[in-house]
Amino acid sequence: MRETPVVSEATHEIILEMSKNAFSGFDENRRPDNPQEMLKSNFYFSGLMAAEMSCSIIRAANKNLLDHYYMVDLTVTNADKDLLTEVNRVVMKDRGVITSVKGAYNISVRGKDKVRNALNFLENYPILAGDLAKNRIVLLKTALMYLDTHRAHKFQEEKIVKMEELRKKLRDLKNTGAVDQFFDPTPSDSESLGYFFSGIVDGEGSFGWKSNGLSKEPFFAVAMKDRKIIELLKEFVGHGNVRFRKDGVYHLEINSRSILKNICDLFINQFPLRHKKQRERLCALQQLLNDHTPRSLDPISREHDMV
Repeated sequence: MRETPVVSEATHEIILEMSKNAFSGFDENRRPDNPQEMLKSNFYFSGLMAAEMSCSIIRAANKNLLDHYYMVDLTVTNADKDLLTEVNRVVMKDRGVITSVKGAYNISVRGKDKVRNALNFLENYPILAGDLAKNRIVLLKTALMYLDTHRAHKFQEEKIVKMEELRKKLRDLKNTGAVDQFFDPTPSDSESLGYFFSGIVDGEGSFGWKSNGLSKEPFFAVAMKDRKIIELLKEFVGHGNVRFRKDGVYHLEINSRSILKNICDLFINQFPLRHKKQRERLCALQQLLNDHTPRSLDPISREHDMV
């Protein structure tokens, strides 16, 4: 039976009633006057982690090479290095390591104490929806607790069995989406959800203009393997079509110009994106939507106007 996402009735009013005069870019030095708002804004990082996080248990050889040990690892991947620096400060207490990968950066915390910092953050600001992300966290917590309670060498064989079982579950989760547990969305107010989805959009969103015959069509899309996040996002914005792609991804897309104007306001002003290029793309989409009529975007219409 399909779960019903928990969304405040005031959610849709936020989209329709946002101020048109709010700032057009995210100010990294901006701090809300209300401390409670500041706390809720941390759900942005929960959303980003739900979109961009990977969890693993690393098997490494001991110095004598006759034995091995296990380490827990949590990694967040993104193309904006400055954003990952902020993740390191807020989520990982400046104990993460940023490395470059092809076309992006990773920030990783490895080892029990460092991973525990990130998990403690997610205790205070939990991932609000998503079976895949929540199962990753459960498996990582299980590994962490097991390593804490089975330190002696006499547990080595038992530890190997348990850690390899957890490693396999994490691999299956990544490759096939196989989960052990299903979770209802966490009941949340619309503001916390808004920041959460801002992180999701920064991680997995795409927007701009695409060809549709002889004209250009605006679009806003978010694609993820986690169906519950996509469906809850659709409920939150109150619009869009969700389809399941052949690559195992759920794809939410919105093309209505009037709805897109509201979404641009939502994720530029109310719950601002923090990824620099994502924010620039969304601002460019907003400007085109505000400056042009549908007819002015049609190549045939523009050709006739030039004659």
